[in-house]
Amino acid sequence: MICSACGTANPTGMRYCGMCGVPLDRQAGAARERRRVSMLFVDLSGFSGLTRDLDPEDLRDLADEVLTVVTGVVETYDGYVDALKGDGLLALFGAPHSHPDDALRAVLAGAASLRAIEDIGKSRGLPLKARAGVNTGIVIAGAIGSGRVRSYTVMGSAVNLAARLEEAAAPGDVWVGPETHQATRHRIHYQPTGPISLHGFPDITSAHRLVMPKQQQTDPYAHVPFIGRTNELAVLRSVYDEAVGSGSAREAWLVGEAGRGKTRLVREFLKRLGGRPLVLWLEQSVTEEAAFAGLGRQLFALHLAEEPRSAAPRVQRLLHGLLPGEPRWHQLILESLDLAQRSTWTRIERRSIDRTNVAWRDLLVALTRRGPGTEHGQVRPLVLIVENEPNDPASREFVALAATAEAPLLVLRTSRRHGVDHAKVVHLPALTPEESLRLLGEVAGPALRVAAAGLVEQVGGVPAFVLELGRALSVASLDSFPGSLASLLQARLDMIDAPHRRLLAHAALAGEVVWEGLLRELAGPAVPGDVEVLLREKVLVAQTSSSIPDELEYRFQSEFLRNGLLRMIPFSERPVLHLRIATWLERNAPLSFSAMTAEHFALGGAPDAAYAHYLTAADLATAQDDSARAFELFERLLRLPIPPELQAEGALALTQAALSLGAGERARSAFELAEGYLAGCAPDARRELGRVLEQLGHDLALLT
Repeated sequence: MICSACGTANPTGMRYCGMCGVPLDRQAGAARERRRVSMLFVDLSGFSGLTRDLDPEDLRDLADEVLTVVTGVVETYDGYVDALKGDGLLALFGAPHSHPDDALRAVLAGAASLRAIEDIGKSRGLPLKARAGVNTGIVIAGAIGSGRVRSYTVMGSAVNLAARLEEAAAPGDVWVGPETHQATRHRIHYQPTGPISLHGFPDITSAHRLVMPKQQQTDPYAHVPFIGRTNELAVLRSVYDEAVGSGSAREAWLVGEAGRGKTRLVREFLKRLGGRPLVLWLEQSVTEEAAFAGLGRQLFALHLAEEPRSAAPRVQRLLHGLLPGEPRWHQLILESLDLAQRSTWTRIERRSIDRTNVAWRDLLVALTRRGPGTEHGQVRPLVLIVENEPNDPASREFVALAATAEAPLLVLRTSRRHGVDHAKVVHLPALTPEESLRLLGEVAGPALRVAAAGLVEQVGGVPAFVLELGRALSVASLDSFPGSLASLLQARLDMIDAPHRRLLAHAALAGEVVWEGLLRELAGPAVPGDVEVLLREKVLVAQTSSSIPDELEYRFQSEFLRNGLLRMIPFSERPVLHLRIATWLERNAPLSFSAMTAEHFALGGAPDAAYAHYLTAADLATAQDDSARAFELFERLLRLPIPPELQAEGALALTQAALSLGAGERARSAFELAEGYLAGCAPDARRELGRVLEQLGHDLALLT
């Protein structure tokens, strides 16, 4: 068994590693994982010609001395000798354990090995020279073989490229591949090799030759000061001032990918406004039909444990003060908060704008005129924060109405996608290198500022990534300079023992959040204390609420960290993991998770199960009048590799949904698709589904 702590091969039956003493029954050394590794090939140049006249015993002694010395050099740089091959060897840096600067260690070990080999030759009166190739990339690492013949090694094209670089190098040279050069160029001098041709790698047309090392350069994050975003804050302030000055609503969008700091920017903007405006957050949990419950909690101090009979009179009194003479609006607002029995509306009324949304819009307007802080006839501005797109059409309609209100109201929205054309859109760019360094210094401390300078560009100026880099640097030793972000992240993850690291990687497949029940399902009995260890390592952060009832929910500390974990899972293992996640969601999650469940079933190779959950999710979207979402789900459903009967059934369901959503053209195209699928069905299914097709044909005819 291979010890994942030190890489030592132990005889079968050993309970503890013979080298480092770590219990082997807790090891995942036999388990394979994708890792970013730097491979070093060292091979003697012209060894056969130089030693042609040597006695076989002298030849053996020379080869032993060379390989022993080179192995010692590799171990000095904390590498792992994977294989001895004739007059050369393969060494690994980054497996079975890693450092933040594995690429640098591999290059320096290669250069030191070549010097050591030349010294051996001089001592024997032989012009010994060697060449070396270093390449960095993703490989599969773990125990390879069967039965008792199992050894820890790595496999992948990145290994082969390292071998090709070594073969192409001139005697006495160390050649490195693209990723190695990218990771170490800030500390090592290189020269381009010029045009090269490597067998099996037509895309690699040049490499870099080592010249000499450069001189060595010496969580919650709420406490971290806000840095940068001066222009974005100024734009938001101008839109806010415009709303206040004109007395009419304005809408602004903060657009940026995850990790860009949209929510932090919103909070900083509100902080700089002081207590002047009234601030409301449009909150909506997965169990709420609309976002009004969240507004009710903020405006009327409602809470779940409060009885409606005690809360209703209090809300009614407040509504009388805010909306005098509007009893119909009072009733609608109370109904939306489940504090009054809902009225039955006629079919014609349902087709117009939802009057509940109008009532809430008018309530926002009233808050600016008669709400708290509006004494002596003063008008108080209001800021409505909408984080991401609301879940339901009613809430989306309410937001649109609020953005047209005749009141000093700023609707501030955050999104990963572009906002609407009529609103002010503020894109969040990457932080500048100077801003990134300042932010990094707040987390990692000034001692690592110079050492981190070469890594800031690799982070891309994404604030969440910079903070994660700072955390990784804060736990790395100063004498172990992180040569690349990926290696640094892997080194950070290697601080977690192998079984828990493997569990984290599996959980990362579930998404940005994971639940305790799913963690225990993925861990099994072999990983005791799983959740406690992960929380202690501050990899997962407990959430105050959960999207799945009766389940504790955890969020990965950063998406950057989760992506790093995902890269470690072998592709061959992913289908089974997706099936385990899907099965757990199927048993424990509400119907709102149907699309996620379907996606995992599809990725797990169970298209029939995915079909059923996609159909449920599409039906939910149709019931919510969310045509874009419904059609997207139906398209995913119809792309599944399922039998013609299910394809026909899905196309018929799409036809029916399109009809109910008033999308006539979409219904006709889906109908034609169903006809085509029906032709490939078995006779019994064709007859049964044909009756549905006939009825839908009549419905379509009525549209013309």
